[in-house]
Amino acid sequence: MLFRFPAISMRLRCLPAAIGLLCIVATPAIAVGAEPSLSTVSQSIFAVRTYGPQEAPLGAGLGVVIAPGQVVTACQVLAGARSIAVRRENVSYGASLEAPDVERGLCLLKVPNLGAPAAQIASGAAPGFGQKVFAASVAGTTVSLRQATVAGLQAAANGKLDRIEASVAPEDGATGGGLFDEAGRLVGILVGAPGPATARAQLRQAAVPASWVPEIRARGAAALAGYRPAAQPPALATALTSASAAAQPSAAVGVPVGAHAGSPRVGEEWRYQLTDNLTGTRQDVRYRVDRIENDRVIFNQGGRIELMDGRVDRIATPAGGEFDSAAPPGGWVPANVKVGNRWRVSYRQAGTGFETQLDGVATGESTVRVAAGAYRAIRITYDGHVQRPFYGFGTIGTGSVSYKAVVWYAPELSRVVLFTAEFTSRYERTNERLELAAHRLD
Repeated sequence: MLFRFPAISMRLRCLPAAIGLLCIVATPAIAVGAEPSLSTVSQSIFAVRTYGPQEAPLGAGLGVVIAPGQVVTACQVLAGARSIAVRRENVSYGASLEAPDVERGLCLLKVPNLGAPAAQIASGAAPGFGQKVFAASVAGTTVSLRQATVAGLQAAANGKLDRIEASVAPEDGATGGGLFDEAGRLVGILVGAPGPATARAQLRQAAVPASWVPEIRARGAAALAGYRPAAQPPALATALTSASAAAQPSAAVGVPVGAHAGSPRVGEEWRYQLTDNLTGTRQDVRYRVDRIENDRVIFNQGGRIELMDGRVDRIATPAGGEFDSAAPPGGWVPANVKVGNRWRVSYRQAGTGFETQLDGVATGESTVRVAAGAYRAIRITYDGHVQRPFYGFGTIGTGSVSYKAVVWYAPELSRVVLFTAEFTSRYERTNERLELAAHRLD
């Protein structure tokens, strides 16, 4: 157990009921050894670690076991992750995203072979103002419980509980952890506060209601089903599909005639091979069409959503390395791109928030050969800089890194068939190649 005895500061602050009640009272954190009912809490708390290119450390937080092989955490812990691990002491479990509730910021992880006891989720009414609670965190092999009280209850516009405030300051790395009541039941999932550490030190620990956890799957599926633009006349979607189907690859450069007929359609799969040129490591990347909603094509259960012409609408779960994680809004290929076009993009990378500025040029058109065949493609180059984190000698910081990417786009397929990206910083290097390996229509 970790014991902390900060100075006691009593303050009361209330906001008008019109925007939801929020009252904050500061109280000290004290030892919890006298709470035997909480002895099982520590068994359900695990560290969550995320990694970027070449397994470089990216983020850290916590997760709570809610069922065998299932861990819930805050989605912000997973931002920009290439891979995820759930850890305790010297044991690490590989994890993957099973279901996201992006609106509420809760993500469910699938963790095979994890048989730790699940936390009991408190049911019934919301916790009461002034109720004793415990914020759980883990560092290495030690699980600590910081005693606090419910110092604020904030309602959403619909009048239902939206946030719980606990009378302890946020801890670095505690995001995604659990807030428990005196009976050891889970009442909230800890969420991080925005802003730098100096600002966070002035805030109280926030949590979202644990009663939201059982709804993650259903809400994620509903959000995906409801993700569509304003209703369009049925004829428009039909026309878009027909126009796409009519765009046949050119036999003059060796593309199989009819390879794009009827595309996109449910069950269609584009398989790529992602290669780390520094290590030679290869992995398959698959984009499978699960649904088509009006003019949106939904891949990988909502992990990627495109327009009918192949332009990117949203990437929720990056799968293709830098091709996904560093993609500009709308994707790497501008609408109606032609040889000689120039443009500049300045944006924050989705998930990570890395500041990026790139100059794009459509330099020419030629035949490019990849594992799937030969295609007539427009070559697009990107040069610029990105603010990325660096890790070295126990230091974590950010720095401007030169960034280069080359895109080969096949207009007949409305698809990127080859992509390369590279950057080098003092502590990290990336050199990747993503090429189309196969295209299948069920």
